[in-house]
Amino acid sequence: MIRINVITEGQSELRFVKNTLNQYFGGNPVLDARCVLTSTDRQSNYEYRGGLTSYGKAKRDIKKWLLSDKEAYVSTMFDFFRLPGDFPQYQNARLYQNHCMGAEMLERAMKEDILSELPGISEDRFLPYIQLHEFEALLYTDIRVLKYDYLEEEDIHSIDRLYEETKNIPPEEINHGPDTAPSKRIMQAVAYQKGDLPAEWLEFITIDRIREKCPHFSEWIERMRRITES
Repeated sequence: MIRINVITEGQSELRFVKNTLNQYFGGNPVLDARCVLTSTDRQSNYEYRGGLTSYGKAKRDIKKWLLSDKEAYVSTMFDFFRLPGDFPQYQNARLYQNHCMGAEMLERAMKEDILSELPGISEDRFLPYIQLHEFEALLYTDIRVLKYDYLEEEDIHSIDRLYEETKNIPPEEINHGPDTAPSKRIMQAVAYQKGDLPAEWLEFITIDRIREKCPHFSEWIERMRRITES
């Protein structure tokens, strides 16, 4: 049985990996997930997880899982939007007009940096993934899915306006500005809180439809699928 451990930025991504993606893959591979480690209480040894505050903390967590579970692969699911500036090649990646190329640069830099400190680890075992630009971007495959939970007439009109504003923009190219990032646009339309994304919304859309509209996400899914054929 092939296993992939995914370190996520938050709880919404964790639930998505554990539930939606495992269902999509049908048990081959099997995905586990945990939120990135942010701090540890030295007295109680309690681990606080969730929220990507620095590359250094993410790096330690990735290395720890690669070393502690040597039979599994390790991947990540971190948002490009507000990614900590200490990520390797961060400034250069932001210069790309093609944001997919910027994300790919970050992924390569992460892989090179982490594996350079783990000489005994096969490079095939680490599959870094940077989400363009936020997890919520996947919803823009069909943002009208919000109507399943927001039933008030005013909310429905706001969702329709958001759909019209973004329907011709590829979801992974939705602006990552402080007021126009994917989650910010949703929060301006309805009473949505960052981190409360129900996995069911993406299940309604379906992973296959998301893959059609989100090529960088689709490539990550394909990389994980190919492992089962190696």
